[in-house]
Amino acid sequence: MKKGSLIKMKRSGRFAAAVSDVYTYRFMDEEDHEMVAHGMGHLAGSYGSAIDIIFVDNGFKRRLRISDRNFEVVCETR
Repeated sequence: MKKGSLIKMKRSGRFAAAVSDVYTYRFMDEEDHEMVAHGMGHLAGSYGSAIDIIFVDNGFKRRLRISDRNFEVVCETR
């Protein structure tokens, strides 16, 4: 998947366009933020592949975790 690819969300059926290439991101949930607050930030979070998208119907931007696979690539750019 590359910048410019067309993506369809599986649950909602909405379409989005990728506005970045795949990159590594540090994902943090509520427990991780608590660890940071208590001085253990170096142990917090998990790293994974991500891509930024923008929905074509309303322009809302979002970061997708690639491993969630809650989307399908309809058309990939070369």
